[in-house]
Amino acid sequence: MEKLFSIPLLPADYETYGALKTVRRLSQMKSLYADQEAADRLLENGDPVIYEVYELPHPNDETDLLVNITVLYPGYVGDEPYMTKGHFHREPDTAEAVIGLSGEGELLVQNREGELRSLKVAAGRISYAGGGWAHRVVNTGSENLVFFAVSGANIVHDYETAAELNFKKRQ
Repeated sequence: MEKLFSIPLLPADYETYGALKTVRRLSQMKSLYADQEAADRLLENGDPVIYEVYELPHPNDETDLLVNITVLYPGYVGDEPYMTKGHFHREPDTAEAVIGLSGEGELLVQNREGELRSLKVAAGRISYAGGGWAHRVVNTGSENLVFFAVSGANIVHDYETAAELNFKKRQ
């Protein structure tokens, strides 16, 4: 894809323009939920899709921006709503902005020291996680939470550190 484009902010349109689609299912994220028995019960009846990411396949030069649209479905595992995996950006520790397109939820952010905060995600709102903050989006509503995310294209996702902290307050 050429580095110049103007396309609608809809997942189907992103696919038309060659977006890479990643589907995350409960079985891939089970360990992130506190209630493992509830996760097992859900998995007995299938493997629900928690969210889908549509990422435009840029060359990802350091000066580019990585842009994607995520559809985070409504649902619960026990008492916890569906959520994205969450990640830090490895060096350079790049920021990420989330712009709500529909639905409602929270952007949970946590630094490596364990400080935890929550930012609102909703249609027409931008939520910003600066460098050094892991980020995870949680669907707190009853409809799909659809959001546009943008960050530096030079990022590498660090899922492991975020999974260790798992967006929980330290005791």
